Amino acid sequence: MSSRIAFPFRTLGSSAVEASPWSVALGDGELHEAGDFVSDWDYATPLRLSRRLKIRPDIAAADLEIEAGSLELAVSLRLGTGQGRMPRFIIRREWFPLDSARPELELDFWVDGNLLSNVLDLQTQIVLGANLTSAGELSPLRQGDRLWRDIKRVRLEGEEPRFPIEVADLRSLLGDTAAADSPWYLHWSPRDWARDFHGSIRLYLNGRDKDLVARVENGDPETLRSLMADVMGQVCECLVRDDDAQSILETCETGSLGSQASFWLGLAFPGLGVDHARSLLENRPGVFRASFQAVAVQQGEFAE
Repeated sequence: MSSRIAFPFRTLGSSAVEASPWSVALGDGELHEAGDFVSDWDYATPLRLSRRLKIRPDIAAADLEIEAGSLELAVSLRLGTGQGRMPRFIIRREWFPLDSARPELELDFWVDGNLLSNVLDLQTQIVLGANLTSAGELSPLRQGDRLWRDIKRVRLEGEEPRFPIEVADLRSLLGDTAAADSPWYLHWSPRDWARDFHGSIRLYLNGRDKDLVARVENGDPETLRSLMADVMGQVCECLVRDDDAQSILETCETGSLGSQASFWLGLAFPGLGVDHARSLLENRPGVFRASFQAVAVQQGEFAE
């Protein structure tokens, strides 16, 4: 639960709740911890989602200043999907009791693939399960008062923004310059962050580098990782250097170049803002670029 939110009543501390990460499986496949996006998914494939929650009633009662015998909690689950910062469509809402008699809960359910789009949004809350007439001075009293929350957002690879990759003669594109001997060249401009991502960026492989072209065509993971890290690093470096970077991140539309850069920054520096990324770029540029090398493996393949 975010410590930046000041509630008007006491809430559950981290030691009162044991919550496993969400796990996801494609169809009848094995469950794996959910990452930032789901690989190999399409609309015909259902998803299985699972996680465990457990409260420690004695600690929870002390945190809330409620007698253990009067402690009634509930788990509120909201599953949504769709583009944007908030889900555009709520697939399901569930309410599960959780108290000293039932301190553990296993969430395990299926979602039809044809209900999903772009992003899977999983919000889990622990709330007060019933009204209280007497408790501590700062205790929650109303049913539904939120005591703990976490949110997991997972991008679905079937909707992951992709960009074209082509084999080209770089000398015809770049002229008689040193850059023409580079193994690849990313054609893009940081002038318009609101532009559609698909039309604003294109990766050219140097046609004279037959070995590189063959590795990309064969899907060599290390080659693709190096390409992806370079693309992510280039774009995000330009964004964080922009004086209006924060405004761009707050206003860019889903599907835009700025939105994609925002997503990549979130992968490389989770939970940290653009000021942190800029400071790292200015003072430790090697760490800045290495961060994108580390997360590039999470990205999908390039589109041709």
